[in-house]
Parts: sequence; C-alpha cells; structure tokens
Amino acid sequence: MNYFNDLDDSKKGITIKHLLTMSSGLHYPGNEAMIPSKNWTKFVLEQPVEFEPGIQMKYSCGSSHILSAILQKATHMNTAEFAKKHLFAPLGINDFHWYQDTQGTAVGGFGLRMKIEDMLKFGVLYAQNGEWNSKQIIPAEWIARSIHNIPTLESQYGYQWWIMKSNKEECAENKTFYAMGMGGGRGQYIFVNQDRGLVAVFTTIISDDSLLPLQWFNNYILKE
Repeated sequence: MNYFNDLDDSKKGITIKHLLTMSSGLHYPGNEAMIPSKNWTKFVLEQPVEFEPGIQMKYSCGSSHILSAILQKATHMNTAEFAKKHLFAPLGINDFHWYQDTQGTAVGGFGLRMKIEDMLKFGVLYAQNGEWNSKQIIPAEWIARSIHNIPTLESQYGYQWWIMKSNKEECAENKTFYAMGMGGGRGQYIFVNQDRGLVAVFTTIISDDSLLPLQWFNNYILKE
C-alpha cells in the first residue's frame, strides 16, 4: 500500500474526517469507473482534486473505500474481520457477507449484506449512544460527532450518516439521522431518532425515488 505514501502535495491535506464527511475534494467518476479498475484504492487516490478538502460535500463511495483501506493498514486486519470482532459479535450479528476488491480490501462504499433485524441492531446501538447490553461498544463521544452536521459544509451530513432536515429551530435537538443504501436496485434505510428512542428499518424495491422512504418515516412514523 505504498500509494498512501506517494500522494502529491494537493492531496496530503486530506484527513480521515474529510473522508468520513465525503468532503475530501477528490473527483469521483462513479462506481462504474472504479469497479473495473485493477486496484480500487489506487484508482481513487489518483483522481484529481476538484476543490479544497472540507469545503464541499460530494457523495463518493471511493471515500468510504479509502477508509476501509486505511483501517486495514492501521489494524493489520481485514475490515470485515475487525468489524466482526469489535462490532458484529457483541451485537450478535453472525450471518453477514462483506465483499472485497481484488486487493483483499473490504468494500467501503457498498457490498455488505446482512439480515434486516441486524440492521435494526445497528440502529439501536446508535440510539443508545453506542451502548449494548450495558457495555459500551462505540464511544458515546464518537456517536455524538457522527450525527452532527459539519459547520463548514452546506449539506445535511455527518460521519457517513445523513441528517434529516428540519425547518423548525425548536426541533433542532429532536432530529433524525439515517443511513441510506441503494444496492442491487433496492433501497436499504436505517432511521434513528435518539430523543424519541425510535429506530426504524426499511428495505424496498423502489429504486426510482430514494426519498420516498424518508417521506414514509416522516409522515407515518415520526408524527405518530
């Protein structure tokens, strides 16, 4: 993985936080361009810089894949194995499959399959500030950082979580954050509202309107 050490000066200012918030500034030509490449991590890192890191949020599965590569380099463990040991096993998630690229890096931006009840467990973990069965699985401080908008970015996005927009200042603390995937022509969603202790999971075959489940959650669950 020497390509991490060979970055040009325009990319050396990119941090893990920038990758988490999709604000690295790296151009991302899309999954259809990355997938056929021989080395996904190298492909993403070789893309040109479009804007200064931390200025603009631009969704990129490439950023998430770089995070997986960094995790594997830092821990000397495959991301899937790391997650299994430190996250999935404590949550009782045993039936999952995580695809990897040709270099053996677990896919960062997509490619994880699990049961819907296990998606729900992950949402509950965040609703409970990282605690599960009286054990702190994820630091509460990390949960808090993950679900807050980054002030320098205009988009409603945290650390790999979308933040649901609200026009009412009095509802700023009563907010919902959610994960959204669109793999295999299907949609997968995890909605979490900590104030209400509310977690909801959707899977749908609706692929032409990714915002429809958000409307369902807002109109039929959150308002109840």
